[in-house]
Amino acid sequence: MPEVNAFDRTVFLWWNGMAGRNAFVDALAVFSAQYAIFVVAALMVVLWFALPRGNVALRRQLLYAGLSAVVAIVINYVIAHIWDRPRPFVVYPHLVHQLAQHAADASFPSDHAAVAAAVAFALRGQSRALQFVFWLLTVLIILARVFVGVHWPTDVLGGAVVGFIASSLVLAFSGSLRRPADYVIRLFHVEKLSASR
Repeated sequence: MPEVNAFDRTVFLWWNGMAGRNAFVDALAVFSAQYAIFVVAALMVVLWFALPRGNVALRRQLLYAGLSAVVAIVINYVIAHIWDRPRPFVVYPHLVHQLAQHAADASFPSDHAAVAAAVAFALRGQSRALQFVFWLLTVLIILARVFVGVHWPTDVLGGAVVGFIASSLVLAFSGSLRRPADYVIRLFHVEKLSASR
């Protein structure tokens, strides 16, 4: 059996041990673990088309957030191929309350946590309400992925760190990315680019 550090073992068995006690909490956890990431993506799309035509600055940041998510996935892919960490339900098949089915692939880092965190970090500087919504979804995903038994705590924490790194890289090059971002915005007929310069 692969060795599990004391932090992951203790926190995971405590948090996952609460699964199966309340049907509503279980359902919320399963939804958050499996589908909240799609809510994040859907909100980005809705925001894009719901914004006033002249709000180019936020549309650019949404593009940077989407690119940050892609970069996070690439980083995760590389890490997962270096360290094929087994998932909790593989290490403790008789102890884990597994509420969601998942392939027994590399556990570290969490793709869901990395993508959600990348988007949330990339939207820094926006309104508090907007940041609250995306961070709420990110926290729900992080907690739920452990609760349903498919990740160790350090998997989701590591994913959040990857999301931060990915968004920081993208935003660091935002000056160079501005022209292609504006081109994408023009493709969708969002005018008044000069208004936000």
